[in-house]
Amino acid sequence: MSLALPATFDAVLFDMDGTLIDSTPCVERIWRRWAADVGIDAEELIAHMHGVRGQDTIKRFAPHVDLDREFNRLLEWELADLEGTTAIVGIEQRVAELRGARYGIVTSAMRQLAQVKLNYCGLVPPAAMVCSEDVEHGKPFPDPFLLGARQLLADPERCLAFEDAPSGIRAAKTAGMTVVALTTSHHPDELAEADLLISDWRALRFALADGGAVVVAHA
Repeated sequence: MSLALPATFDAVLFDMDGTLIDSTPCVERIWRRWAADVGIDAEELIAHMHGVRGQDTIKRFAPHVDLDREFNRLLEWELADLEGTTAIVGIEQRVAELRGARYGIVTSAMRQLAQVKLNYCGLVPPAAMVCSEDVEHGKPFPDPFLLGARQLLADPERCLAFEDAPSGIRAAKTAGMTVVALTTSHHPDELAEADLLISDWRALRFALADGGAVVVAHA
């Protein structure tokens, strides 16, 4: 891990689940229900699904099912069950500090679900959002983060990405970005590819520099 603070970046990209919000209780509840329905090992599924697009998880663990039908069924369940979804501690203040900066979200969730979850937690979806349906290859491929950088008109090597899952960290690092990982969903040992680890948003603060760049510092 090699990020020395304070540091300045041209743009900031956030993962959503586990980074901005915590929807683990409802997500795991829904996927356990689905695993039982289709007859697969729920524990193995849960261990590998975080940070990965739903359709990719279905293809990996249940290649025998109708992909579109099952994906739409899961989406309906997730839209209807948000109980237990909360904002990660401190994120409201950090987002307020980014007013006027270039920042966006890169999530493995569908756009409709991402917007519903953010609104449920009192967070306003930013103009720049890369969602599941926007790329052919999701995390751990770099495509989502590269698209996020393009949306913000930023050089990927001048972007700071925030993640919580190994697949997302790998995607952002492969895109050439610096990565800070939150230890909200995985053991720190699983996040070793990140440049810095934090437990929640109270550990950092943002400030605007000349030209709209973002200075990241310890709180």
